Amino acid sequence: MRSLLETKRIVALNELLTLALLATLTFGLIALIWWLFIASEGVYLGRRTVIWLYDLFAQRYDDVKNFDRIYEHALLAQPILERIAPHRAPLVLDVATGTGRLPLALLNHKQFQGRVIGVDLSRRMLHSAAAKLYDERDRAHLMWCPAEDLPFADNTFDVVTSLEAMEFMTDPKAALHELIRVLRPGGLLFISNRINTKVMPGKTWDRDTLGELLVEYGIAEADLEPWQADYDRVWAVKDGEADPTGARPLGEILRCPCCPASLMVEQRGVWVCELCKGEAKTSTDGVIEMYRLQQRC
Repeated sequence: MRSLLETKRIVALNELLTLALLATLTFGLIALIWWLFIASEGVYLGRRTVIWLYDLFAQRYDDVKNFDRIYEHALLAQPILERIAPHRAPLVLDVATGTGRLPLALLNHKQFQGRVIGVDLSRRMLHSAAAKLYDERDRAHLMWCPAEDLPFADNTFDVVTSLEAMEFMTDPKAALHELIRVLRPGGLLFISNRINTKVMPGKTWDRDTLGELLVEYGIAEADLEPWQADYDRVWAVKDGEADPTGARPLGEILRCPCCPASLMVEQRGVWVCELCKGEAKTSTDGVIEMYRLQQRC
């Protein structure tokens, strides 16, 4: 028979193994939660989770990112204007605009005379962007709508941008195709491509794959440049030639998501489809809430 001392040792060892197992499981659970909600920003849990996280984080987003105005001028606004020179009044679409980082950089540039439309699916991020762009309402519009279903006709914009966003979209290929669809022939596409893929398997593209997609979707030439530790910066030009669209007012380009051939007309703060009479309200913060109409289509 086992001695009392030996029995106590076995019990202590079993308790130690149990604690070690619980600690391992707890650590694994914490790591899984960190990966699902922080590192991959909810993308593996679906669109609603991604939106919820960005809404939750909206008020602290700029403080955490700590964007520098000089940096934004030198690495965003200035290169865009150099690449479209001598054109100084482009019509620009910024997809997944967040708190308005790129529109603000362009509008702060003294040579920029164009108009910017920023779209996003996080309503609270757009609310933050609206506060920063309040004094530029004549040249900047913000719209609540998804990247995969943009309410604009083919070949509309002189410049289309999307930064640090493609990998967090439900269907990145559809979003990329949509960005290029609304870009006019000869227009400039400016996006980022995540190259740090360790924590986001299956949600990113290597350089060759992205290059093939760009060609397939109508891009004639593209330059990929190292940009940040996690990203390349991608400059691309759509195949063909067309005259610049220029800084047209929103009423000349906004299409109904339910009736894409029909323009929407503003009537006392509400955008109304000329055909189906569907409505998209402009909220008190200035954001056009197109998403509600799209959900009813």
